[in-house]
Amino acid sequence: MDIRHRPAMPAGLRAGRDLLVRFRLALWARFWTVRSMRARRRLRAAVPGLRPVAFGPVRLYGPTVAAYTAADADEADLERVCTLLEAVGVPYFQVPSDQSDGTPRPPVVGVEESYRETVLARAAQRFARTPEYVGAVGPDGAVTRAVLWADGSLPRAVGQASVLRTGVVRLGPAGQVLSGTEAGCDIEFWRHGRDLGTAPGTDPSWFTVPGSQLGDVYGPALVAPRRNAVSEVLPAVAQQPAAVTGPRRRVPTFAPFAESTVDEVRFPVDVVFTWVDGDDPTMAAKRRAHQRIYDYDNAIAPRETGASRYTSHDELKYALRSLDMYAGFVRHVYLVTDSQIPAWLNPDAAGLTVVDHQDILPAAALPVFNSHAIESSLHHIPGLSSHYLYFNDDVFINRPVRAEHFFHGNGIARIPLSPLKLGLGAPHSLEPAPNSAGKNAREVIRRFHGRYVTHKSLHTPHPQLLSVMQEMESLGIDELERTSYSRFRSTSDVAPASTLHHHWAIATGRAVPAHYRFRYVQLGTPDMRRRLARLTAGEDIDFFCLNDVDTPPEARAEAQAAIHGFLERKFPFPSRFEGTTTRPVSHPVTPRMTKLPQQVTLGEVRRHNGGVQHEGHSQ
Repeated sequence: MDIRHRPAMPAGLRAGRDLLVRFRLALWARFWTVRSMRARRRLRAAVPGLRPVAFGPVRLYGPTVAAYTAADADEADLERVCTLLEAVGVPYFQVPSDQSDGTPRPPVVGVEESYRETVLARAAQRFARTPEYVGAVGPDGAVTRAVLWADGSLPRAVGQASVLRTGVVRLGPAGQVLSGTEAGCDIEFWRHGRDLGTAPGTDPSWFTVPGSQLGDVYGPALVAPRRNAVSEVLPAVAQQPAAVTGPRRRVPTFAPFAESTVDEVRFPVDVVFTWVDGDDPTMAAKRRAHQRIYDYDNAIAPRETGASRYTSHDELKYALRSLDMYAGFVRHVYLVTDSQIPAWLNPDAAGLTVVDHQDILPAAALPVFNSHAIESSLHHIPGLSSHYLYFNDDVFINRPVRAEHFFHGNGIARIPLSPLKLGLGAPHSLEPAPNSAGKNAREVIRRFHGRYVTHKSLHTPHPQLLSVMQEMESLGIDELERTSYSRFRSTSDVAPASTLHHHWAIATGRAVPAHYRFRYVQLGTPDMRRRLARLTAGEDIDFFCLNDVDTPPEARAEAQAAIHGFLERKFPFPSRFEGTTTRPVSHPVTPRMTKLPQQVTLGEVRRHNGGVQHEGHSQ
């Protein structure tokens, strides 16, 4: 029951303790590696193709998989545990995990403590010739010690743990870890109140009434070994059978655990990508023709309109792969382009709509080469959900995320504000475009709401509210209308989808600032490879951006090779949006405006189908 609140430990003592813990873990891991050597040789002989993989000092094995999404992996891990428990006749129930910080957790099942020996014995038999791992889950949700069931026995710390995690380490074609010990299925061992101590001070910190004072209610109650999303104590009256319907099976649970909570997102969430292939000769010629008549009175720095801003590194392909791998909650994807379809894209893929600029922007504003202008009209997309995410094609998801990362259950958006400020003074052609656009948005917010905007936005996915964009458009805001007709970036622009939308939503009570774990990488800079290496090693972030601001011509080939190699390793499998063959970039005569039913998500479709962005501060 290691979930009590403890007094804060001085930093020096904490560092010493952590060092000692790591030292002991390293010693234990070395001992266990030697002890299990023979069993692991047998496993590798029985299961060809396994590769060794290290998590710190802990050594495990994993198979190379042919496809991967986080949602499918979770379902497979849960399925194996449920099948095991049903085969041995152990009753179990699904537990809603505590995901209040927006970070997805592995699926969780609970069993009574009295079944521990049965579960461990049968799991050891069932998984003896598989690379399935098992480890003890610590108070922070991380696996502290992990071994293979095939090792033949469990360390005492694992066998006696109140929470176990079991799963399969999944490796990509190059041996890269796609899911490690952070994924799997957790097994919680719940105890009856009558089996717990009732002396003063023995109750978990979350007991609202001491167990010793609960009388007959406490004895038959089931008590959790750690926190969850609903309740850590289940009195007998709450132990009413229910079920949660998943993609593969109906999983038994108790009635309170089957309810939808108020902080759960129940509304559909779409995604909008904007994309341009600046290498397309037709597009390049059109851009050059209009640059000759560009309004240089409001021009911004040349780096903001340089060739690298329109260069394609196939970022969109990998951004869609990241969405497919890590955001199964998304209902539908809209790709906004200027009469272009990427050569690798299947425009008829379920869950995808290609939208042309001419369908959402005023005819007099076309053609347009300014992302700010395009953002001003994204809310015109037919069928777009009331809550959606706006992605630039250079923004990627690094690990599983939930809809609750972007929105609260009541619909309020969670805004990725940057710690960097816009600065003071009038917009200036030599300052980063996000600063000028933000200053113009600041004047709008001050004029309409009497509030003063200070901060930029991160270059992450941007949560959007259709109602906010529609409201601003209906008010005839001069700066917003002017931006929609701005063919190239200008010092008179606002940033409709970031600074303006976000601060308007905050000022009107429809959004709140939120914390986004994020990494920014600028192509062609001296630290590019170092930052890519940190991402490859599994940096603790949710999103990253690969931004090509103004890469010098002599550095482009090297940057292109580095980025492509990194992205192919990071996202190795084609998404369901990719076609089986490539073709030249096409220019559709008519737009494709299909719509997916409201209740269908990307995960369900998959199963059915078998400006300068200094440190990532958005435009």
